[in-house]
Amino acid sequence: MDVSEDDPAFMIARQQDAPESLGMVPGPDDGTVRRAARGPEVLTSSGPAFMAQLAAPDARFFSMAVDGGTVSTFLLDSVTDSFAVLAPTDSGWQVRQGGPRRLWDAVESAVATWEEYGSPNTAAFGVTVCRDQQAVWLGNPNGPQWPLPS
Repeated sequence: MDVSEDDPAFMIARQQDAPESLGMVPGPDDGTVRRAARGPEVLTSSGPAFMAQLAAPDARFFSMAVDGGTVSTFLLDSVTDSFAVLAPTDSGWQVRQGGPRRLWDAVESAVATWEEYGSPNTAAFGVTVCRDQQAVWLGNPNGPQWPLPS
């Protein structure tokens, strides 16, 4: 793999086992619905996917057809039992989310912050590690921050 100075590669710093369960797949009437500003492509596009991982570090995603219909993308956080389900509409995407954390709100906010800062590569990020917390920040330690699970 070719890696330039402006595009550092990262390696998982500690063993991160997959969760025993992804969590419960929400029922079709669970959660609240709104129009999504972004679709599920942010989960697989390089920079936006990095931001999505920072915004929802305990969440996992997958796509599947619901009741034999259209394919929806599920974002499930088994730690908080929060979820987001993205479904296509005629005019874009709809998100249905529930649980104590609004996962898709957090993802959209993180991607918007990244874009506001000019969509920088990973060299613009840093990490602060303290005894009781760790966080990734953008620009400098006083800039936008995303706490990491500890």
